[in-house]
Amino acid sequence: MTKARVAMLLDNPLHPDPRVWREAITLSELRYDVTIFCQQEKELPDSEEREGVHIRRVFRYKLGTSVLVDKYLRAHFQLKEALEREEPFDIYHCHDTETWPLGYILSQEHQAKWIADAHEYFPDDLFRENYPDENKYQTAKLLIKNRGEYIRHADGVITVSEDIAHALQTEFQLPCPVTTIYNTRYKTDVVTIDKKLLRQKLGFTEHERVLVFAGFLRKDRGIPVLMELIGILPENFKLLIIGDGHYAQDVREAARINEKIVYAGMLPYQQMIEYVYMCDGYVNFRDVSLTKDIKNYRFQMPNKFFDAIFSDIPFFTYEGSSMDWYIHKYKVGRSFPVDQSLDEIAAVIQRDLSEGAYPEEKFKAAQEYFSWKSQTDKMSHLYESLQK
Repeated sequence: MTKARVAMLLDNPLHPDPRVWREAITLSELRYDVTIFCQQEKELPDSEEREGVHIRRVFRYKLGTSVLVDKYLRAHFQLKEALEREEPFDIYHCHDTETWPLGYILSQEHQAKWIADAHEYFPDDLFRENYPDENKYQTAKLLIKNRGEYIRHADGVITVSEDIAHALQTEFQLPCPVTTIYNTRYKTDVVTIDKKLLRQKLGFTEHERVLVFAGFLRKDRGIPVLMELIGILPENFKLLIIGDGHYAQDVREAARINEKIVYAGMLPYQQMIEYVYMCDGYVNFRDVSLTKDIKNYRFQMPNKFFDAIFSDIPFFTYEGSSMDWYIHKYKVGRSFPVDQSLDEIAAVIQRDLSEGAYPEEKFKAAQEYFSWKSQTDKMSHLYESLQK
């Protein structure tokens, strides 16, 4: 017997969005009837069923379009019309601020509950260099601020880190329950291939030390810093970069002329976690000069961190984020002062890996704490509280 009907609202085509998908299939396993309403994409069907979850791709343009008002309005009309063709939902689970106003409206119209799911610290998360047009940047800031105000009316809030949860509770004086669901691994996202065999398959020798970065390739993610770091480390160190984005061409060119850099491009999720699994360490050094004034970077708990933990490899990063406490508590890597030289950082990484400072057993406690079972329990508790 199903518990309640849930509509998840999403401003992308779910291709992929691992966080949204993990939450959706978990709710389905908990016997909720879940339908995801999201953006259309040419290569994807408008309607499909996967693992007990209904997926409806119903609007062409993004809800979050900042200055193209006609497209912005059309997307909202298409989404609302699609929702109204269905039987009323009991809970509207709204991912990121773009969907919050409509979630609030629908909850009022149908005497339903709605959840604001904040994937970022939205009051301060825009990276200025992503907006070469000043008008678009200022408009985006204003829209996020105005949409974000709807969190005050949510029946429940989900965040990606405890620091974001505390910040939003304080800033908006939230009376509703606030739950942190980490961007950790889903229970079936495991790698069982032998690490040595996988390394051989991918062309790395047992004598090489492979550091990895996987994600969107932007300057603020510190890609130039990583390429400088690998240049300092000994010749048997390699830097594997996975992903796509604005900085992809620079990475591709660097890999062409520097044999210490390997660029794998964009990979399907399962293949990506296999690549990470066979590496020796994860490197994540943001560009401090570009990000020091953006609060969202201080509150982050990115999926990169969990990819490292569940691959039994250390995570090396700068201090100043929500990860610091967990890195220290579980001893699953190092967070370096932002003013420490790359030469000193390289020396520490080299020493740690050569001395075998991170045996697999060190990661077990962190894996248990961040397990998907723990996230499932928290989500179940939140949903049950909304139906009392």
